[in-house]
Amino acid sequence: MTEIILIPGLVEVEKYAQSQKDVSKTMSARQKLETQLTENNIVKEELDTMGSTNTVYKLIGPVLVKQELDEAKATRPLDFVL
Repeated sequence: MTEIILIPGLVEVEKYAQSQKDVSKTMSARQKLETQLTENNIVKEELDTMGSTNTVYKLIGPVLVKQELDEAKATRPLDFVL
């Protein structure tokens, strides 16, 4: 009789543990997106303060490639995050 009572309780504990794992994954994904948002906002602010005489470089793999300021301002990786 005791075993019958424990089995439904065990199932509930396993469901709770799975829910906790799901919450943890979701929180981790949210934190990553918030970090990307913050980084994108910082870059946007920096680009807005730059003048036409400044040089902008874009990191592509291990190489820094020169990029026009207008092109850098037009590129909005944030649009892809949201």
